[in-house]
Amino acid sequence: MFLISCVKHYNLDILGLAETHLTGDKVISVEGYQWFGLNRKHIHVRAKSGSGGVGILVRNSICNEFDVTIADNDTEGILWIKLENKTNANNVLYVCVVYLPPENSTRAVNVHEFFDNLMTKVYTVPQGNPFYMCGDWNSRCSDFVDSITGIDNLPDRHVVDFQCNSYGKVFVNFLQMLAVVF
Repeated sequence: MFLISCVKHYNLDILGLAETHLTGDKVISVEGYQWFGLNRKHIHVRAKSGSGGVGILVRNSICNEFDVTIADNDTEGILWIKLENKTNANNVLYVCVVYLPPENSTRAVNVHEFFDNLMTKVYTVPQGNPFYMCGDWNSRCSDFVDSITGIDNLPDRHVVDFQCNSYGKVFVNFLQMLAVVF
């Protein structure tokens, strides 16, 4: 399986996955890792398999050092886990994986509500602790500026996709809001 070979080749400790296509209580099983997932609860009546879904694979050695728990899974397509050091409760990291369905799909959501909800979670879930976000945003943002000039000191992006969609504009606004807050 391609996923297993990538995990092993890159020696990953934590991997966020979007569009897992899992249903019910199914999991992704990779030897040496623990799965934390949020499967889509409802699939289209004509769908042959699940769609959407997010999850995070965490290496067992990380789970031995950290208590890893699901911090928030209230919103379809957004999963937060908390990693709390077993010997130092002040050493905490949150990981969030996101799947935003494409804007013209039958599973499309209100993008403004989605990002408003996600921003609320950014303020409430990590509780001031560091966090890492990853996922499939289905947001084509061309060469829009996605940082704050003069504040963020980031290397130039090498844009290969100069297309944009309405999600891209909202996503860039979300990133800029994160930059102001954090």
